[in-house]
Amino acid sequence: MLIAIILRLVGLVAGLPLPLQAPATEEVATPRAAQVRLAEVLGGADSIDSVVATANGRNVTFAVSHGDEAFDVVAHTDKRGTVIALEIVPAVRPVGEVGPLSWLASEVVEATAVTRLAVDEDAAVTITTNDGRRYMVIPGRGSGGAPRAATNTAVEARWAAEWNSHRQAH
Repeated sequence: MLIAIILRLVGLVAGLPLPLQAPATEEVATPRAAQVRLAEVLGGADSIDSVVATANGRNVTFAVSHGDEAFDVVAHTDKRGTVIALEIVPAVRPVGEVGPLSWLASEVVEATAVTRLAVDEDAAVTITTNDGRRYMVIPGRGSGGAPRAATNTAVEARWAAEWNSHRQAH
């Protein structure tokens, strides 16, 4: 600890930039708090770059950035897809360009919680908010493209989630 302080002081005197300290990992262990925090992080993201689920669908990772910091937001779910815990882990990747799933931030910003993340056999993730809105994110599709296409992408994602829920009901 003392060595780190001395190195910082030497760096200041020499005019060297200070090394950035990565923020610590944040863990949320209760279901409701994890659901609320997931909505906050996604709704406040400047960029959402990807959504990836594990093979069993129990862990869903969102690659997001806010300001000049990148994070992996790992949501843990039960077997029905209900969000039960959350980890926010600092990530090392370039920040700056708006990611292909950033349209999701404006859709989730008014939600109080993201309650479910259901992963289907094609690795598509259906995101459900506390007010019943559902969005399906399909790997390789629904990327939002140009900023003007973001509204259509959100509508298409909601339509896909609706269609998929009706298909599974029958």
